[in-house]
Formats: sequence, C-alpha cells, structure tokens
Amino acid sequence: MSGRSHGGGRPMPVPGAWMPRLSPSAHVADRKLVKGLNEGDEAALAALYDEYGERIHDYVLSMSGDEKIAADIVHDTFIDAARRAPRMRDHLQLGSWLYGAARRRCVRRGRVKILFWDRSAEFSDVPFLSRGEPEGPVPDWPPSDELHGLLRASLARLEPVDQEVSLLAFRHGLRPSRLGAALGLSPRRAALRIRRARTELEAALQKEVDRANRACAVSGASDASGATASSGEREDARSTAVAVLAARPPTRGDQEEPLDPPPPDRPLRRFPRRRAEAAPADPATERHAAGCPACVRRGRVTAAALLGRAPAPMLPAALRHRVMHTATDPELAGYRADIAARGGALTPAGLPSQPDVPSAFTRRWLVTGAVMAAALAAAIVAVLMMSPGIGAWPPFRPAPQPDVTHERPPDAQGRGGDPTGGPGGGGGGTPGHPGQPPVVPQTDDRTKNPSHSPRPPSSQAPAGPGTLVVNPAKVEMYGTKTAQVTLAARSGPVTWTAVTSTNQLALSETRGDMSADGTATLTLTLRTAIIGLPGKGSLTFTDSEGARHTVNVVWGTTIL
Repeated sequence: MSGRSHGGGRPMPVPGAWMPRLSPSAHVADRKLVKGLNEGDEAALAALYDEYGERIHDYVLSMSGDEKIAADIVHDTFIDAARRAPRMRDHLQLGSWLYGAARRRCVRRGRVKILFWDRSAEFSDVPFLSRGEPEGPVPDWPPSDELHGLLRASLARLEPVDQEVSLLAFRHGLRPSRLGAALGLSPRRAALRIRRARTELEAALQKEVDRANRACAVSGASDASGATASSGEREDARSTAVAVLAARPPTRGDQEEPLDPPPPDRPLRRFPRRRAEAAPADPATERHAAGCPACVRRGRVTAAALLGRAPAPMLPAALRHRVMHTATDPELAGYRADIAARGGALTPAGLPSQPDVPSAFTRRWLVTGAVMAAALAAAIVAVLMMSPGIGAWPPFRPAPQPDVTHERPPDAQGRGGDPTGGPGGGGGGTPGHPGQPPVVPQTDDRTKNPSHSPRPPSSQAPAGPGTLVVNPAKVEMYGTKTAQVTLAARSGPVTWTAVTSTNQLALSETRGDMSADGTATLTLTLRTAIIGLPGKGSLTFTDSEGARHTVNVVWGTTIL
C-alpha cells in the first residue's frame, strides 16, 4: 500500500497511519444495547459509544465545521441516549435515534452552508464505512487537493437539505427507513429525497469535471506553445490550475437554471424530475479529455464514492472518558437531566423531534386550520356576493324616512302645515313651500268678512324662518363606523328633515326643530356585514325654506 503511487504522483500513505478506523469491535445488536441502557449498564453505554462514536462525530463535524462544537454535541448526544433512547418503540432504530439527536443539536446551533472536511487531509482509498474491513483496489484518482475542490464545488450547487441527505445516504449508508427516522420523514419520502439528491449531486459533479477538463485543455494548449518549460513544470502548473478552477464557486453562466428550493413533503408526482441534460461539451475539449491522463483519472470519480472516501476526522481520545464520567458520576445527575431537557421533545415513536420538521400533531392541525380557513373564505365570498340584497336582512332594515314633499298634518290645535311651527299659524304658505293656508273654523263670534278679523300687533309678529347650516360638507369614515354632523340655525328658527342615499348610513335623528341660533349634533352610523367593502353615499338635509344641503360620505373596508 505504501509503495503504490497516488494519481497525483505522490505515494499514498497507509490509511491507518493518518486517519481513524471505525470501531473494530464486532457488531452488537441494537436491541441488546437498548436493553442495557434501560438497565443502567455502564458497559452498554461504552459499547454504544464504541459502535457509533466515530460515525456521529464525523456527521456532526461535517454539519458544524467546528471541532469543539462537534465534541460537545457528541458528548450531549450519548448522555441523552443513555437516558431517553430506551423509550423508542422500535429498538432497531437506535442508530437513527443517535443521528436524529445529534442533528437536532446541530440545527439549533446553526449548521454550515457547505459540508465541512479538513482540506489538509488526504482522501482515503476505501469508503468511510469499510475502513475496518480488508482493503480493496486503490482507485486511480486525481490528487487530493483537486478532489477537495471537486467535492466542495459540487456541494455548493446543492441545497443544504440535499447535502445532508447525500452525506447520510452515501457516506454513512443510511437506508430510507433509517434516514427517514433520523430526519422525521416517512420511508417513502426519504427514498424520494435520496433519489433526488443522487441525481443533483451527480449532475453537479459532472459540471465541475467538465469545467476542469476545459481548464486542463486550455492549460495544455498553453504548455504546448511554450518550449522552455519542462514536462514536470507543465504537469504541476496544469494540476494547480485545475485544482484552483475546481475549487472556485460556480459562476452564473455555469448554471443552466437556479436550484429548486427544497420542496415540502408532497406526493410523488409533485417532486421535481431529473434536470435537463447539460449542453454538449466542446469537441476540442472532448478530444483532449480522451487522451489526457489527468482528465481520464478525473472522469473515473463518482459522486457517491467521492463522499464516501472524503477524509474522516480523528475522534478525540479524551471524549470517551468524558462521556463515561458524565454518565456515571452520581454528583452529575442534575447535569445529565439538563442535557436531556435540552434535547427537545420526542415524537410518539420515541425519536427526537426535528425543529425544521413539523410533528404529526402539528401537521394535523395545519390541515384542519387550512380547511377551516377555506370554509371561512367561502363564507366571506358568499356574503360579499349577497351584498346587493343585504338591506333585506333584519339587522339592516332601514328605518322609515320622512317624505319632504308632503305637508305635516294639522295638530290638535288646528294649526296648518306651516313647517316653521311658529305661534299664530301664519295665514298662507311660506315662500317656496307648496303649503296651503290653515283652515279657520267659522263661529258665531267671528264675522264672515275676513277684512274685519282681528290682527295681532306688528310688534308681536313671528320672526321669519332662519337658514340651516350643515357642517362638515364631507364625512370620511376610514377605520371607524361613526361620525358627527353638526346643524345650526342662523337668523331665525329652522325646521329640518334628513334622508340618506343608502340604508348602510343611519342618522340618530331624521327631523327636528331648532330655535334661532340653536345647534344640534347628529351621530352618523355605518352599518355593514362581517366584512364591508369601500363605498360612498350622501346625506340630504332640507330646511323649512325648501333649500337642500348635501353631505358626501365615503368609507373604507371594515371588518366586524
């Protein structure tokens, strides 16, 4: 192994000398581990840490990008598992429980936009989960610095949710059922996300490989034109140029379309299909890639293998002692309870709930709320469509309005229809008013000749009718359903009547009398349904002289 050269011309070191191996202990059934945790067996927690410690640490460090934060999350995850993992319904989901508990803490602390790996470490010759098994053939791949650039640039084209699904499915080997339990999804939805993540990751990697091949072709043409450079210098310059270009984030021109946002949980037919095929490569680039050893090695890289062979972090040796000390020290019982409390609630299946995935109870209430909102919207639409006939409803039946074209009936004292209502009941109708003179009954004490009828002294003659003044001339009702209208009598008494142009407007009084220089304040009320639309109307005041005064009224949208 040590004598076999890497694709970049450098000898490939033995994996065990520079990266950790997965736990070499034999596989322990999850049921036995859960049973031991439920009984408080320290050996069960130690076996659980040895079985899953490196996997959870690799996942958390990829998600957080900080070694100290990753160590704290791994510590809290195993302490929480010792207390609450036995509550699972299906004890075979122990691995999913650990991934879910670690994921919740990563999401709460804030995860990186692009998955993290140590750029100074080398890619492994074997996948992450197979490093405890006998080694297979060494892949003929490009150098590690170029692989780091391809991996980071490919992941930058994916949404965070697709990056995480790719990490768990292709590096940690979680099947749809276990992946769905860790992410809070059903197995079917988890399988759909795995398929979509694989498609998008392969397409993103292919774009990066094509771009690196174009850079290699341009670099090769430049080297061919320079006769002074040696073959080794040309090879180093080409590898450096390709690695730098592959590490660059994708430009706007490299993307045929913006990435789709992560869709909600929908039926299968609603998930996005495969992306359109990329445009064909340049023929000159294809010819160069077919004969260039570096481009041939680059073409052997696959997305799943690139994720699986990414460098694994070194699990801190002191972390195991820290976990066991916290879990077994009697004086740290309160600390253990606080760690479990920070782990959040559990689902009905006993798995950690995820902060970015609504629970089944929440989804049920969301559906119920959506149905109720749709029913309310339909009722509102029906009310608005019925608004032309809303006046027939009892709460909005208009009050009788006075008819200003008829005379007032004679009162009990025999006075005629003089609208002024002044004493003495004038002889004829007032100017501009179609009233008739009052009927004077004939008596024996009164002569039939009206010329001899007694006349009141001129000093006691009634004052003439006054002028009605209405204020304001326009009423705006925005955000309110009531307004005030002021009436005033100038230069004499005034008798007035009022009508509204719509039954949505109601006045506190529709007729009245005012003495000279008197005033009256009326309340205008807007009557609407549950939701009222903007509108306008008018108020018409008529005084004893027959003069009309119009007040325009406008109002906005009202609710209740």
